[in-house]
Amino acid sequence: MSQLAIAARRVLAIDVFRGITILTMVFVNELAGVTNVPGWMKHLPADVDGMTFVDLVFPAFLFIVGMSIPFATAARLNKGATLPGIFNHVLIRSLSLIVIGVFMVNSAAGFNQSAMALPISAWTLLMYGAVLLIWCQYPKQASRLATTALRLLGVALLITLWALYRSSDGGSMSPQWWGILGLIGWAYFLASAVYLLALNATSATTHVAILAGAVIAFIGLYFLLGAINSDSAALGFVIENNRNHTHAAIVLAGALLSTLFYNAQLSALKLRSVAAFSIVSGLLALASWQVSPISKIWATPSWALFSIFFCGVIFSVTYWLVDVRGHTRWCQLFAPAAANPLLVYILPSILIAAVSLAGVSYRPAIFDAGLAGIAWSLAFAFVMMGITALLTRAGVKLKL
Repeated sequence: MSQLAIAARRVLAIDVFRGITILTMVFVNELAGVTNVPGWMKHLPADVDGMTFVDLVFPAFLFIVGMSIPFATAARLNKGATLPGIFNHVLIRSLSLIVIGVFMVNSAAGFNQSAMALPISAWTLLMYGAVLLIWCQYPKQASRLATTALRLLGVALLITLWALYRSSDGGSMSPQWWGILGLIGWAYFLASAVYLLALNATSATTHVAILAGAVIAFIGLYFLLGAINSDSAALGFVIENNRNHTHAAIVLAGALLSTLFYNAQLSALKLRSVAAFSIVSGLLALASWQVSPISKIWATPSWALFSIFFCGVIFSVTYWLVDVRGHTRWCQLFAPAAANPLLVYILPSILIAAVSLAGVSYRPAIFDAGLAGIAWSLAFAFVMMGITALLTRAGVKLKL
């Protein structure tokens, strides 16, 4: 298998890219509640043909998920795992992301507070408590019985919260949309399935060709399904979730670039291969823009391809600074987010739910607009990073 030419190790440049992306994600999520800020610091509406740097944050995270796939797969193969075993791990991890994503969506909107036995802030805190119980990385010295009991307690708590939930239409929880984590889960599953199949290639170049072809195939599938009307429930579900295919294309593109950079069999061709990646993704983005508007909300092919192009350029610069030039001291700033990204992502929601339950506003009104709001959002993001660093040192780490 050509993938075995990639060493199972952590790569600082990827960790830095991940840390920058998570920090930016927390910043823009907080900034979303601030008014009177420049339009380029907000998501563009779905029907506006264009994108801001904010519209690049989510695809950057998808791209990084893809960049990590070759190393995670190599680590499991080196430990003796089989491809079916790795696929089962991917399936469980994907389902975990989808479950957390759906619970997060329902905690934010669609609920009927008056019909619920708990305030939504208390429900939300208990939900995140269950997430920590289930997916926390327990100390190695902890007994298997204790960790299993805690995880089962978390599962029971999630089931109870699902039963207590009441939606605005009188029903129970539903995937109003999959949430950011759920969308990542779907894309990770689709891309990983293709990546594992591509490991049967007889050479690294064939492996790369399969990955590149799959990226194009997912983009083409988006166009194809967008032109189909069907009464079939199964096909209707696939069409309704068509954006999963462009998301999967971004993840696979990350896996492809990671392979081009770090597969030992391709090291002699690295510079030309990465240059070709940038040129081809840029040209495809421009070509698709002629027939598909750029829209992050609709996850259009042009948005996906421009995202792939920009992510490739940003990572290449990061690689040059960190791996080539050896400028690593500044990287420590992003270490907490790189080591514990899921905790950084959910921590703001936990804190907001906690202060809401206490009946206070976590953001003073003076910071609700303008430059003060921008400064608050940036400081908020760094505070979340600092708290995550402290919790990580204390042994609180989420690992799916």
